[in-house]
Amino acid sequence: MFKTYLPSSSLQPYIAFYYTIKCKSSDYEHSISEFCIPSGYSHMGFHLHGSFYVLQRNKKQQLPKFYAVGQQTERYYINSNSTMVELYGVTFQPSGLWHLFKPNMPALSNHAVAISSIFEIIPQEFTNNFDAEQSLKSRIQLLEGLFMDQLSSLQPQPNVIDSAIHLIKENYGCCSIKALTEKLGISERYLEKNFKRMVGITASTYKRLVRFNFMLSEIKAETSTDYQLLSVLFNYYDFPHFSKDFKKYCGVSPSKFQVERFNFLQEVLASKALLTNHRQKTL
Repeated sequence: MFKTYLPSSSLQPYIAFYYTIKCKSSDYEHSISEFCIPSGYSHMGFHLHGSFYVLQRNKKQQLPKFYAVGQQTERYYINSNSTMVELYGVTFQPSGLWHLFKPNMPALSNHAVAISSIFEIIPQEFTNNFDAEQSLKSRIQLLEGLFMDQLSSLQPQPNVIDSAIHLIKENYGCCSIKALTEKLGISERYLEKNFKRMVGITASTYKRLVRFNFMLSEIKAETSTDYQLLSVLFNYYDFPHFSKDFKKYCGVSPSKFQVERFNFLQEVLASKALLTNHRQKTL
């Protein structure tokens, strides 16, 4: 259902991976519905067949055929009334969407927009070819072409916020903001202001998401989980703080969480696609 693919080396500073999602309503008890947690990344999605809508806080947002979405800070569901959905996605590095397109990142947090509001021009040839191509490889190559053109026109350069993102990931989200600013030689105010401008959320919120995703990747359906130990390993102040985060992102307390109920979430966690070191398929 969920597979990831490596972008070209020149795009890797900005695009973490491409992915495909394929699902059929016949595989579900009722209609297509998958639980998702905030990932710490922004995305673009390109529907080939069918379409998804997002259900978050009991509010429904239908996703356009081609859409972009910034950072998610709350749990949500991707649902569909289609009999089958096939989606090609682009997961950007935390600052990648900003580097390539300079959109208003805070406005994209928890909100999807048609990519026509981000791309100045989407070639009609791309739309026609995307629908007409017969292979996964050729469709992803079309996406590569779009982003290579954007990269060559903007020629973005990494900055201190990218260094902060790297340090947060390197420390599994367990480092303090004070330690970050001291190491980078910048003020906390500068970090939070520019982090939000480029990523869409503050460094404090992003750090919390990274830590939670690393922690959640340790949970396996086939083994029991020592949540007390996890809370210590991932530097939570105490277990009540850990439980509060868990309930915020998963909707239930750790003792009531059953990862085996969520097929898509398990596939994402098993792929380690959202972590810093993971292997992806090459085309």
